[in-house]
Amino acid sequence: MTVFAAYEAHNSKELLAGLEEKADYILIKGDYFKEVKKIMDAHLSECERLSLEVGGGGPMTVLIYAIDKVLDLFSNEDKTDKTINQKLKLYKVKKITDQDILLSLRQVDY
Repeated sequence: MTVFAAYEAHNSKELLAGLEEKADYILIKGDYFKEVKKIMDAHLSECERLSLEVGGGGPMTVLIYAIDKVLDLFSNEDKTDKTINQKLKLYKVKKITDQDILLSLRQVDY
C-alpha cells in the first residue's frame, strides 16, 4: 500500500496556495470540492487530450493551447479563479467521493 501526503484545501485561497506550490497531491474537502469538480469536468481528460494530439498528428496540440488561451482571454472570471483554472490543467482527478476530490500532478505519473 502506497502512502502519500496530500495538500488539503477547503477554499479557493488554500487551493491556490497548493497549486502555486505544485503539490504532488491536493485533497479538496468540504463544499468547495463541488466547485472544483465542475471545473475539472470542463477540462479535457488525459485520454481525450492524448487522443486529439495523437490523432491530429501534432498540430492539434497547438490548436488546443490556442483555444485555451482565447477562452481565458474572454473569460469573465475574476483573476483568482482564472489562475486556479489555468493551474488545475496541470492536475488530473485521481479519486472522487461524495465529500472530496483528490487531484494529482500529471508529472507524478510519468
